[in-house]
Amino acid sequence: MLAECLQAVVARTAGHCCEILCVDNASTDGSSALIRAQFPTVECLTQPVNLGFAGGVNVGLERARGDVLVLLNQDCIVMAGWLDALLETLRTRPGCGIVGAVIEDADGAIDHAGATITRPLAYGQHLRTVPEQDLAVDYVTGAIFGMRRELWEQLGGFDDDFYPAYYEESDYCHRARRQGVTTYLSVAARGRHLFSSRAWQRDPLRHQADQHQSRYRFVCKQFTDVELLEFLSAERAATAADPFFHSILGRALASVWTRQNLAAILARRVQDGAPPVASATQRALWVGFAALYQAALERGEELALPQPGAATAAARFEEWQLQSTEVHRQLQLHRAELAALRDTFSETYGGYPWLRSQGKTPRSLRSLLRHLWAILSGEQQARWAYFQLLRLEQHEQSLHWLDHRMNLLENQLTLQEYRRRLSDLLLVYAQR
Repeated sequence: MLAECLQAVVARTAGHCCEILCVDNASTDGSSALIRAQFPTVECLTQPVNLGFAGGVNVGLERARGDVLVLLNQDCIVMAGWLDALLETLRTRPGCGIVGAVIEDADGAIDHAGATITRPLAYGQHLRTVPEQDLAVDYVTGAIFGMRRELWEQLGGFDDDFYPAYYEESDYCHRARRQGVTTYLSVAARGRHLFSSRAWQRDPLRHQADQHQSRYRFVCKQFTDVELLEFLSAERAATAADPFFHSILGRALASVWTRQNLAAILARRVQDGAPPVASATQRALWVGFAALYQAALERGEELALPQPGAATAAARFEEWQLQSTEVHRQLQLHRAELAALRDTFSETYGGYPWLRSQGKTPRSLRSLLRHLWAILSGEQQARWAYFQLLRLEQHEQSLHWLDHRMNLLENQLTLQEYRRRLSDLLLVYAQR
């Protein structure tokens, strides 16, 4: 995929006086070797550790020497004319300092035609209808992201505390807007984003925590005092209703991290050109993120094991333990009785001619019962055997339901223990 991306870039920048830099963010798949072997004109900047998206961007752009700087994801295939279109938008649109492209997904559907940050929860909403002409937008995705060098020198680098990713390009576009710079979508510039990352599958909890953490950082940096208060209220309600367990735990971890780093985030807000937050609002944020953590913890408990209260939970736990002990005792009794009945039946009826004559013994008790019922009028032994087999089947059915009940009880006990451990772990994390 990296090779395909670079082939498209090299081929579709031909004729332009440009340099291509590739930042290898401590990859382990041989990317650096591939670039050096197959693309000798591409300068590879290999990093010893993964600096995150913003950190990698900063390394590359500090090395770049062009008048226009363009970011491109390693899994994004550019279309013919993409660079000309970006440059044309930068040249002709008034006040334009940042420009993005129309992005398709792997199937060719429009995934991004500019984007906006919604209020009050600060989720990114990607527009999926391509306008007829270049359009000023709230922000553009970092998958294809061009800017003037003067803007980079004026604003400085991306905020690499949006780590490992998410919201860094939104933050940069908002910082630019405060300086009177407009972000545009170039409708003639196209790329196809293959979305190769599978981090969300490998570690969904970490993925959710990273997303919420970056969203909270963006809110604290870019929202006004009024918007911040509205956010706290809306986020509390959203947390209490979140149906996804990993998302809830992600909110809990993100709220704790944000609260611990709130002073540094608000200082970076001012450094990046936003007005300072009023002291009363700062206090509301400090208390509010603690409340968000508590709301996430409570919702996580509900999702792990719904129950009305701690006292009831303790009582149910004891009740389930008693029931589990009793069911275990009944299971042992039924298994012993079933084994004895089987032995008796085998010794008493296993040698009778009316059974031997049937050849292969039926596989289940139910099929054997049907067979015996058909010959009840034939021999007295068959009639008596039928009732013995009926007892066996009743015992097996009882065992089936007891096993099912035991599984349910064990699941409840496991969930209760998991809930307790989850609560302990999150409380420890909150005190770090």
